[in-house]
Amino acid sequence: MIIKQKVMAIGAHADDIEVIAGGTLAKAKDQGYEIVYIMATNNFSGGWSRVKPDGKIESRTPPYFEIMPQRKIEAEAAANALGTHAIHLDFPQRHYKDKDGKKVQLCYGCPLPEGVPANAPTILNAYEDAASVKRLTDMILEHNPSCIITLGLATANIEHFATAQLAVKCFWQAVEKGFRGALIMGREDYTAYGEINMRWDTFIDISDYLDKKMELIAKHACQMPTAATDPDHGHRLRPLKWGAACGCRAAEVFTWVRRYDRPNLDSTDKYFSPLIEELIHNSR
Repeated sequence: MIIKQKVMAIGAHADDIEVIAGGTLAKAKDQGYEIVYIMATNNFSGGWSRVKPDGKIESRTPPYFEIMPQRKIEAEAAANALGTHAIHLDFPQRHYKDKDGKKVQLCYGCPLPEGVPANAPTILNAYEDAASVKRLTDMILEHNPSCIITLGLATANIEHFATAQLAVKCFWQAVEKGFRGALIMGREDYTAYGEINMRWDTFIDISDYLDKKMELIAKHACQMPTAATDPDHGHRLRPLKWGAACGCRAAEVFTWVRRYDRPNLDSTDKYFSPLIEELIHNSR
């Protein structure tokens, strides 16, 4: 077992971390890693789904004060299952439903819901805000993870893209201050940006962790009410498809932004940790 190694996961919304890397993080936890679980947005927008007694799924879009605490509770449950707690950066999403049921799009000078600071940048422009960049950069330097996992840039969700922008900017600022860890991006199964954006550089074999991945996703019950029970759930089938391409039963796939620096032979950090070893071994 390794000692005091960390892996940091940065998602935009509750469930993103589990979708792109739930199996990888469960495997890392068993290898002795401490998980640093960071949620970028305040989760005050989105739908809420549930399975009705007849088996059909009912969905609605509740106001911010109802959906936000629920999604944070679910994120905390998923983080707890990984042996950690959720760190919420609380950047407002780009829109929300107010108490009267009206959809409000955030922009400069617009009214903000209760609890959102007037000077808080939305997730869309957090990467341009110096204080926000410094905050996440300082977290990277404080925790010093051997690997950071975040969302990819080729994504259909603009808030995923913006979170990746923030993570990448903070990563490179941390590198300039001596950070030596790796940064990888999860892949999403979209073709709208061309097939080049469906390719990957490396993968983690999660054959023994696919069920655990689905259990973690199922913690986000208002988003994924059938994750634990549906054998044909999309987030179960996708790792199986990737696994077939990678030569194992199930895999999570990633692209490198930067590989981990070679071990420092003059320090206690003389060897690559198991996660980095597997990522390097599986690189193509």
